[in-house]
Amino acid sequence: MKISRAIPLLAPLFLALTNSSAWACSACYNPAGSDKMTHAAAIGIGAMVVLMFVMLGSLAAFGWHLVWRAKHPLPDYNELLSEEKPTDETDTKS
Repeated sequence: MKISRAIPLLAPLFLALTNSSAWACSACYNPAGSDKMTHAAAIGIGAMVVLMFVMLGSLAAFGWHLVWRAKHPLPDYNELLSEEKPTDETDTKS
C-alpha cells in the first residue's frame, strides 16, 4: 500500500484513539469556564483575526502593485539616459 493511501486511512483511526480533552482547549471545550479565560480567549481570537486581515491586506496590496506595475512599466534604461536634461536659462551666474 502506498503511503499516500495509508495516511487517509490511518487518520480516522488516530482521531478515534485520541483523548477527548485533546480535541479542544479548556476555553473552547468547557463553556462553563471562568470569565477570565473566556475573555482572554476572545481577545486572542480577535488579535489573530486582526493580524490575519493585515497580512492578507498586505499580500493583496503587493499583488495590486505588481498588476499596476505590469500595466505601467518603467521606460527603457537606455531611453532614460539619452534624454537631454532641461536647461534652466533663468539661472545666471556672475
